[in-house]
Amino acid sequence: MRVTNRSMPSSKQWRLVVGGAVVVLTIAFLVFSSMRGAAVYALTIAELKTRVPSIYGQGVRVGGTIDGESIAWDATTRLLRFTLIDGAARLSVAYQGTQPDMFRDGAQALVEGKLQRSGTFEASKLLLKCPSKYQAAATATATR
Repeated sequence: MRVTNRSMPSSKQWRLVVGGAVVVLTIAFLVFSSMRGAAVYALTIAELKTRVPSIYGQGVRVGGTIDGESIAWDATTRLLRFTLIDGAARLSVAYQGTQPDMFRDGAQALVEGKLQRSGTFEASKLLLKCPSKYQAAATATATR
């Protein structure tokens, strides 16, 4: 008669446990590292400027009003330059991409990108807030 000790795991069971732990730890590391790189701070222009120079190169989201006199659009290179205003604070923005249809003086914009050492904010995303007149028109149409 052969006596076996069932309380001791076999080498196959240990390999399975160790392999499973490695897979779980690898997935957890990948999820954590991708979330950390995608984090974006939402700041006002004044808050952004108070964090200089530590904010350089970090992902940031900033909102403000478009200064119509500052808009410069180059259709051949698709480079849009403009200034955002928030109270007395101003921020020069450069955006590479398509100019939105509603992009004009006084529009509310939200830009996401990085502040460069030159003081220009290089936006990778440009979003315009819907004017309240469209919201009011939609509400009036919906209540008819």
